[in-house]
Amino acid sequence: MIVLAAWVAAIGELTDNVVDRDGLTRIDPGWLGWVIAHRAPDLTAIARLLSDAGDTMSMLAVALTASAVLAWRRRWNEVATVIVATAGAGALVLIGKHVVGRSRPPVVDHLVTETNQSFPSGHSLSSLVVLGAVVAIAVTHLRVRALRMVLVALTAGLIAAIGWSRLYLGVHWPTDILAGWLVGGLWLTACLMTARRIRHGHTDSPLQTTPA
Repeated sequence: MIVLAAWVAAIGELTDNVVDRDGLTRIDPGWLGWVIAHRAPDLTAIARLLSDAGDTMSMLAVALTASAVLAWRRRWNEVATVIVATAGAGALVLIGKHVVGRSRPPVVDHLVTETNQSFPSGHSLSSLVVLGAVVAIAVTHLRVRALRMVLVALTAGLIAAIGWSRLYLGVHWPTDILAGWLVGGLWLTACLMTARRIRHGHTDSPLQTTPA
């Protein structure tokens, strides 16, 4: 509980910094400017691909595909986890953007078109929640520890790369991306903990599963 309380406090403090334009947000212009100054054609192409991979439709496709596979295998608790996590992530993005109403970086720096608010980064939040939920379920079905570690590491790298792409493309401040990860991580943790409790906590893994 102490960790969760500190997590919530960190999100609250970061949001307050953004609203008051102080604190951690002082790093935003410098970091964004450094990334923009180091753009290159090859990196731009990669950033666009990563951004597309982490957009709303792509994450929805991942969630629906995972849910369909789990439903086919009659793993209803896991289906509910993916659906609730994904829907909640979308709601948190919409609410956060509406409540905070932060403007995006200057349009002159944008390499893609964005018209809504900046905080938090929807790509960062949604990719962490959706990919995190799917991988948390997947690792419970992998018996080889090395494979679990590789899958988690690759997923973490992809989530980080998606966040980087939004900064590189000039459509988010660094603290937008950080907020997406913080809020998304908290929501994902809540979903996994709830799913585990529903299944009475009979395993050491985040989600109880039935034998394949």
